[in-house]
Amino acid sequence: MTESITKEKTSRTVWVLRIAATAAVIAWMCVIFAMSADDADASSRKSDEIVDFAINVAVKTGLTTREKVTESVRDRLCFIVRKGGHLTEYAILGTLLVLMLAAWGMRRLILRGAAALPVAAVYAATDEYHQLSVSGRSGQWSDVAIDTCGALAGILLTLLVMRTVRRRRENRRKLSENVTKQTTE
Repeated sequence: MTESITKEKTSRTVWVLRIAATAAVIAWMCVIFAMSADDADASSRKSDEIVDFAINVAVKTGLTTREKVTESVRDRLCFIVRKGGHLTEYAILGTLLVLMLAAWGMRRLILRGAAALPVAAVYAATDEYHQLSVSGRSGQWSDVAIDTCGALAGILLTLLVMRTVRRRRENRRKLSENVTKQTTE
């Protein structure tokens, strides 16, 4: 009787994790879609705010002066912020995809990565296609490549962490078995 209750609770927990992981992926895809729906002016304003904040911090801490921050430097910083945003968005998506695949029972780490990357790449392509219909925005293959690289970075980092956690658990289990063996002998 107790065993069936335990299995039922475990089964329920597994399904809750699966649904939560899937919902996180879908929610993050919606966030990416919403950011891509910003017109060119709104998108530029967001980048400008981040760059202005960084410049203000750099000036206040004495790293630079306002005179040294030319329009050319500012434009390069805005470009870096925009492309860094792409990388970050998709690194998070890659991580969430790997976690979702783990929740759904995909056991081999390498298969999780191999399955997550094309999903992220296809989503990146559809996201750039979506931007073709947004005022002042354009879809660019270079952004698909940047997004895919971001996803790959998130996937690899997540797989590395999972592998490390798995190995530590195995080492603890082996150590525990050795201690148990030694105490019983």
